[in-house]
Amino acid sequence: MYKRVLVANRGLIQAACVRAIKGLGAEAVALCEEGDFNQAGVREANRAYVISSNVKSSPYLDVEQVVKAAVECKADAVHPGYGFLAASQDLSKKLAQHGIAFIASTGLTKGRSTIEEKKLLNEMAIKSGIAVLPHSPVFDDVAQLAAEAENIGYPLMVKAAAASGGRCIREAKSTEELQTAIDSVLRQCERFGYGKDLYLEKTLTYPHIISFPVLRDKNGKLVIFPEIEGSVQFRFRKLLVESPSPSLSKENRGKIMAMLPSLIDGLDIVGYANADFFVSQNDVYLLDVKENIQHFHGVTNLLTGVDILREQIRLHSGEPLLLQNFRNEGTVIAVNIDAMDPYSNFAPSPGKIERMFVPFGEGIVVQSSFVSGDTVSPNYESVLAKVMAYAGTREKAISNLESALSSFRIEGISTTIPFLRGVLKHPDFLNLKWTGMHMVYESRTQEVLENIHSQEEEELASLIAALALSTDSNASTIMANAEHGGFLWAMFRGNRKMQY
Repeated sequence: MYKRVLVANRGLIQAACVRAIKGLGAEAVALCEEGDFNQAGVREANRAYVISSNVKSSPYLDVEQVVKAAVECKADAVHPGYGFLAASQDLSKKLAQHGIAFIASTGLTKGRSTIEEKKLLNEMAIKSGIAVLPHSPVFDDVAQLAAEAENIGYPLMVKAAAASGGRCIREAKSTEELQTAIDSVLRQCERFGYGKDLYLEKTLTYPHIISFPVLRDKNGKLVIFPEIEGSVQFRFRKLLVESPSPSLSKENRGKIMAMLPSLIDGLDIVGYANADFFVSQNDVYLLDVKENIQHFHGVTNLLTGVDILREQIRLHSGEPLLLQNFRNEGTVIAVNIDAMDPYSNFAPSPGKIERMFVPFGEGIVVQSSFVSGDTVSPNYESVLAKVMAYAGTREKAISNLESALSSFRIEGISTTIPFLRGVLKHPDFLNLKWTGMHMVYESRTQEVLENIHSQEEEELASLIAALALSTDSNASTIMANAEHGGFLWAMFRGNRKMQY
């Protein structure tokens, strides 16, 4: 087992990595820039290593600084979390030169390029009997994509081979939209520090998006965990997930679980992997296999009682898989709360959190690296908190989560809480008709937001707002307070924009 691990990330994932490393009895070193001293991961780490903020982009993307930090603090390994440097070939090579392990993709640590890795994945999938969507090869010359698009057919996705977390993906429905999509993906690759190797992939119209977490040790022993449905997305980024999937049939579940071991063995993965599938009625297609820890890994932790992140680190260090059984009952539903305004097309909403009240409740788990008074930076991922609800049934988990979100208070900035509450009450979500393309093909944000409040709440708010306007003194006081995020101001404005 590693003795000292440097965590090259920030925010929630940094805190989770620090706790997992310390839980294994190792020393955790948190990478941080000066503005991040108050981050939970930095506070809880054994040591902090400060990097310079005087770089063109995020200092967390500066490979030279990360390598220097790992060498100077004498780390045995570097954990990149997700995003940022998790798919960096440059970082993997430079750490290897110093004999430092990189807790990332097997392909990276073995020196395979993203092009080679994608080719191997498709070959192993077909060999394992898993269907793949029509796709192009991975190209470093985007000029070749246009001809490939005609062969695949529209609609299709333009994807960066190294990207994850919904980043660097754009849809093109026609030849006219293809170049715009390519340019958009390339800009995102530059912004987030990913390589610019791109490929095209056919997309289904209304698929469910199902993921299977897997652990495998160096000896080939593996375990497959209950699947996670991530069909509630916006711009290809998962906003809500649930496990197990309520839409996956017993037949398709069995089919996937029978084929997965051969695929994971063929890729020779050691540690953690997450296999993503498109599932549409009786059709099952492999989308990707990611070895960097996922945003919603905590869902599996809560459902099964297994700390996936801790096991990933332990297995990656060469330790054997000791897990025999895990809990597999009930339902977990989880959401990301983001600093974005759903009433303004999910525009970023950075700024100071004036006040933050975290809810409590039956089966509710809240994870956040923010507290009242913290400032949300415009330079980084906008996740403020993760809220998970565990219950014996899906209906109870939905009810518990909606109750928690209704009492979650974040003032000073806009958040996605109203949208998430609307999803939990939407008939398509409740009746298992919500698919991965809901918020791509159709402009349904306003429809979702209409589901937030009951008729009684609407009538009461309208009545109180009318009373507030009856006298100038009351109106000015109430509306001045409400403008900072209150319900009445939202009702008065007529758009129901709320900050909680």
